[in-house]
Amino acid sequence: MDVLPLNFRSLQYCGIWYEFPEHLWLIKTVYRTFIVVVIFSFTLSELIELALTYDDLQNLTECLFLALTFLALCFKMINFMCRQESLKALLNTFRDEICQPKTLEEKGLMSGSSLLIVPLVSMENSRISTLPMKAYQPYDVEDTILLNITYFYQVFSTWIGIIINVSLDLMVCGFIILICGQLDLCCYRILCTKTKMFHDNNVRHHAVIAEVVRRVKSFFIVVIVPLFIFSLITLCTSLFQMPEKEVLSLEFFSLFMYLSCMLFQIFIYCWFGNELQLKSKTIVDAVYQSDWTDLTPKLRRHLLFTMFISQNGLTISFHGQCSLSINTYVSILKTSYGVFNLLQKTSNI
Repeated sequence: MDVLPLNFRSLQYCGIWYEFPEHLWLIKTVYRTFIVVVIFSFTLSELIELALTYDDLQNLTECLFLALTFLALCFKMINFMCRQESLKALLNTFRDEICQPKTLEEKGLMSGSSLLIVPLVSMENSRISTLPMKAYQPYDVEDTILLNITYFYQVFSTWIGIIINVSLDLMVCGFIILICGQLDLCCYRILCTKTKMFHDNNVRHHAVIAEVVRRVKSFFIVVIVPLFIFSLITLCTSLFQMPEKEVLSLEFFSLFMYLSCMLFQIFIYCWFGNELQLKSKTIVDAVYQSDWTDLTPKLRRHLLFTMFISQNGLTISFHGQCSLSINTYVSILKTSYGVFNLLQKTSNI
């Protein structure tokens, strides 16, 4: 993979992405089916446990945050696996010649770095006595063999879920970063272009960028909206659970880390969406600072239309709602705190 290689390689190891599935298709299909069954069965067990504890607010909130996290993951996996042809078309757009850097300066604009954070798991003792997750089991887990099998099944499901979840979340951010790089490239070319032919290419380049944003929005927004809703509920339940735990206990630390990751997950979506909106507006300044006075009336109209599109910025939103921006992030935090206060008052009645 030449576009977001770390993300797609991770998803390939997890069995849900193959750009060329014809090679060893039977083995790949069996492996993909196994991973899907593992994730979806674990999610189902979480939802059943959630339904069985609906009358106990304490247990309900304890089960809710993990169940909703995996439910959101299932939405992401279904969307990703069912729309891979659209994703391949999006990748081919980034491979288009007009999107490729041609000089050392342009390559410098498109360079970047990545950071991989690996989650750590610690165990209080080597002997397995309880399951790590509260989930419904259709059999008695008092038996040592069944307990061990279920334990490692839950651990494996969680690790695979983490890898897929992180890869899909960072894929959205990765595409936004690539789009921002293309906007920088377009601005650079507009400022440095001296010929009429290349100005025409710059207008076409900006049209390609706008089309890429539309495709990214179409592909990912259907899972971002449920993710925001589930994250809102998860934040409330996590905050509700934390006062019930001992401050220096492993449970409190795990819950604190989970809450921090959830906040960071929403933040990176909103941060990069906000950066895209700001970066797209720089096209206006680039066009104004270019030698547009020497262009033909037709090219001037094209550049004027490009400026008109760029004035409001390119945004990723669901029909104008749930836009990826800092304002949305602040609204989620305020709403979460309000619901948390409501849960606290309800539990004290």
